[in-house]
Amino acid sequence: MKTRLLVPFLLLAASLWAQEAGKTIVRDQKFHVVYRGELGKWWQNADIAKKLQLNEGQITQLDQIFYDHKLKLIDFGADMEKQDLKLQTLLDADVPNEGQVETQVDQVLSARGKLEREYTMMNLDLRKVLSLEQWRQLKSIRGDGGAFGDRIFFHKALPGPGGPGPMTAPLPPGVPALPPPPGDDL
Repeated sequence: MKTRLLVPFLLLAASLWAQEAGKTIVRDQKFHVVYRGELGKWWQNADIAKKLQLNEGQITQLDQIFYDHKLKLIDFGADMEKQDLKLQTLLDADVPNEGQVETQVDQVLSARGKLEREYTMMNLDLRKVLSLEQWRQLKSIRGDGGAFGDRIFFHKALPGPGGPGPMTAPLPPGVPALPPPPGDDL
């Protein structure tokens, strides 16, 4: 009984955190993964690179860090999708086995935690390439103190004006929307 109440509550809570995405990847008709614009290669944005005064060595390092972590993020994302699918299959049963559902919820949360951890470590590694002044400037450009954009959000899609689609909220005032750089297909 607790699990049946917990899963919808978690999905609703996660949807409330979702912000306008730089990119949305449709996993299926029930769930979407929303990546904020900051997830992309922000250092490839000419205006940001100029404001931060990034040198070629830094850009090369940032590209390599992004690539290395992206490989892991793809694997962790795939594992999370598998765990979500297993959970959905259990929940779709006529009479769900509460013990199995509870165990699978733990598997989903574990997979999601690995994905979040890897994403956080990527952001930390990217940050290490910047000087303290560059980091402060980047936070100022993003307008969020640095932490808000460093998340991946998962939410359930509800029917909108055009049918099912991502639930998004507008960016906070003063936060520029960063378009995904060309060739950024994360």
